[in-house]
Amino acid sequence: MKASYSLSLRRLRSLYALAGVLFLSACASTPPPTSVDPRTPDDVPVAQTTANPLAIDDPLGPFNRRVYRFNALTDHYLLLPAVHVYDTVAPSPVRDGIGNFFSNLDEINTFANSVLQLKPRASAVTASRFVINSTLGLAGFFDPATHFGLQKRDEDFGQTLGHYGVGTGPYLVLPFFGPSDMRDAIGLAADQGLFYVIDPLQINGNFPASAAYNGFYALNKREQTNFRYYQTGSPFEYLLVRMVYLNYRALQVNQ
Repeated sequence: MKASYSLSLRRLRSLYALAGVLFLSACASTPPPTSVDPRTPDDVPVAQTTANPLAIDDPLGPFNRRVYRFNALTDHYLLLPAVHVYDTVAPSPVRDGIGNFFSNLDEINTFANSVLQLKPRASAVTASRFVINSTLGLAGFFDPATHFGLQKRDEDFGQTLGHYGVGTGPYLVLPFFGPSDMRDAIGLAADQGLFYVIDPLQINGNFPASAAYNGFYALNKREQTNFRYYQTGSPFEYLLVRMVYLNYRALQVNQ
């Protein structure tokens, strides 16, 4: 029985981790890599510095490419089959409610980082969204705040570090968590640590509850991400994903 639980926990943790990775370019966290040309201002996104994705600094390229392939295989053989089952057994309204629930919990990190970035309006909107959706939205399963004109924002500690001028460091592909860089890796650890310390659902130390949370979190994240590995039609997919990710993060930090 204990062995079965242990195996289930490892699988669920893998699902949870992978989901973050595969959220890919859809949303991650980091500003522009330091420019290719040293004469180019640091606040210019990568796409404006060069049209050549090969010019992006990637000293960990060999390692990153191996991890990218590992993530692709894990996605293909583990997460996508699980998502297929999830889509089959859970009707769309249920999946939407679960997505809203996790989105509401994300407001906690967004609020904390909005405060750290000294953004009073964003902080107030995020706090209001969380209160409204947690009450009128029945613990976040519905999103009345958006209907009230309170638009969701996404802030994380990687963006906070970029806001204060911390450099990105080299590009990095994390096992399970995908596209990142040194600054984003630190930001991810900080955000996860904050959520663990706050423990809004009071599930720390409760194996069944934490396993269920992690499993549904992973399934929800992957289900909402349209990206599929090696289906871009380009032989240079790794380079394209890298460029899209870095530019997307640059825009997030500069907004």
